[in-house]
Amino acid sequence: MTLGIVLLPVIGAVVAMLAGHRRERIAPLAGVVTTAASLGAALVIGFGHWGDAAASALGPYEISTGGTPILVGLRVDQLSASMLVLATAVALLVQVYSVSYLRGDPRYPTYTALVCLFTAAMSLVVVSDDLFVLLVGWEVMGVCSYFLISHHWELEPAREGAVKAFVMTRLGDIGFLFGIFVIGEAAGTYQISGVITAAEAGSITSGEATISTLLLLCGVVGKSAQFPLHSWLPDAMPGPTPISALIHAATMVAAGVYLVARLLPVYVLSDVAMAVLSGIAVITMLGSALMALAADDLKRVLAWSTVSQLAYMFAALSLAGYGAAILHLLSHGAFKALLFLAAGSVIHAVGTQRLGQMGGLRAALPITFTTMTIGFAALAGVPPLVGFFSKDAVLGVAYEQAMHGEYAVRGWLVLVAGLLGAALTAAYSTRAWLLVFLGPRRGSTAEPSDGADNGRIVAAEPHESPWLMLGPLVLLAIPCLVGSWAVLRPGFLGIEADPLHLPVALISLGLALGAIAATVFAWWQLGAADPAVRLGKFRQVLAGEFHYDALVERVILRPSRFSALAVAANESSIVEPYVQGADTATQWSARLLRWLHDGNLQRYVTTVVLGAVALAVVIGLAQ
Repeated sequence: MTLGIVLLPVIGAVVAMLAGHRRERIAPLAGVVTTAASLGAALVIGFGHWGDAAASALGPYEISTGGTPILVGLRVDQLSASMLVLATAVALLVQVYSVSYLRGDPRYPTYTALVCLFTAAMSLVVVSDDLFVLLVGWEVMGVCSYFLISHHWELEPAREGAVKAFVMTRLGDIGFLFGIFVIGEAAGTYQISGVITAAEAGSITSGEATISTLLLLCGVVGKSAQFPLHSWLPDAMPGPTPISALIHAATMVAAGVYLVARLLPVYVLSDVAMAVLSGIAVITMLGSALMALAADDLKRVLAWSTVSQLAYMFAALSLAGYGAAILHLLSHGAFKALLFLAAGSVIHAVGTQRLGQMGGLRAALPITFTTMTIGFAALAGVPPLVGFFSKDAVLGVAYEQAMHGEYAVRGWLVLVAGLLGAALTAAYSTRAWLLVFLGPRRGSTAEPSDGADNGRIVAAEPHESPWLMLGPLVLLAIPCLVGSWAVLRPGFLGIEADPLHLPVALISLGLALGAIAATVFAWWQLGAADPAVRLGKFRQVLAGEFHYDALVERVILRPSRFSALAVAANESSIVEPYVQGADTATQWSARLLRWLHDGNLQRYVTTVVLGAVALAVVIGLAQ
């Protein structure tokens, strides 16, 4: 059954591609049915592994390499079972949502096939018990993301965003590949369960753990869009909104958190790696939240919030807070999928992603308004929604480490940054909610789209989306509302975490409510204008995203281009002429030798005589 979870979406992809446009209903049906079957299998496996159940395995099957063998196998435990359910559930809702959202799209069969392959790749990452098998799923996700982000390739932002995502994630994957080599040789196996056993047994030294985990962290940082490889994720927003929900909530960006959580016994062997992870998380957490505070694109606000929330998970892992990180990962998967799909409903109604062209949509989109309000409240950490408790679990880990743990300095750093991040999250969530749903309607009619999903025209009269789009919103709102009941249960999904730390919870809630009140007051005082105006000149810095891409252009890209041009000039001006000269000299030498050995007896005699005369002259001159 575990193998079926991976293969079923692949079958759906094949059917969708073969059907094409000859039978238009086949492609969406294949995507929905096979993903639903995959979710059903994931639920069966999940119910069998949550709690105290032992892990189950398929294989391993040995592949000889002449050195450390590759053991191909699949393994499911509590963590992988939970991730399978999350990934396949969100993928199914995305498939259903896309039926209406992309109706009439000329590339819909290809889109469905790629979503199916993307789902299969994430499932393979989750259940693989070998680092090289995991790498296959890891890279297939990267390729699929490139094609899905560039689905509307006729739009220049879509093409540029896809290339940027592909290049930046591949850059991180170079280190990831070498990290696999190092950790496999250090542990004597590439089998993930074997690596964990070796780490717990002390077979991996601190130095080996440091080198391997830092290299693996390169790929994790790229995949999960953490500093300094963070800027690709917001630029991926020209892709279809359902794909944004899939990538941001439960698959690609979550894969980095999953990998660190899976290999946490190796990471804890290296204080250096854990300190680096804490530093990256803190910088990313605050920087991305600040950029979300001034962004004028709804999906870009949500993208930066994803980057920030992922940093919370990494911060918890850097303090060995495994349970808190996984709780927030599952919680985030629900409310972020809800927010992105709700954003798609808003874009479907008004034809633009710009916050400055929205407003006053509460009455026109009542169901979207209600569900998106729930999503924003969960993101902002408003009780009793699930986001409040999962974020508090992360802050609680930081509090315990700061007060009583062995990572006191990092604990204080994460705690302070996390509390500030909670206030910023509440502020930008409230700002986006106000600008989308309240105040006057600011959109104009018959206005060309600014690069939103399908190049739509801004609607004159916004209206609610079809139920194929609203249904997934309602379903995702349910875990956001009642998920806190499950999170508060001891041993939820086999995860041991304390999701309620009263002192931290009160401080976090106070900061969040204060940020919400300040944002609402600024909005009201400005006459329902953008509260970001209150940031003054700092708003330009934040809206320009600290000019990070320009810095990368000057510091990395330009020197790289100069070096490449210098290498090309050296090759064309020095290397190639040298090679061509050697080739020409060889050819003329060959021609001369051929002329001297053409079988003409008279020429041979003449050559001998002239050689003898020349030799005699030389000898005579020497005497």
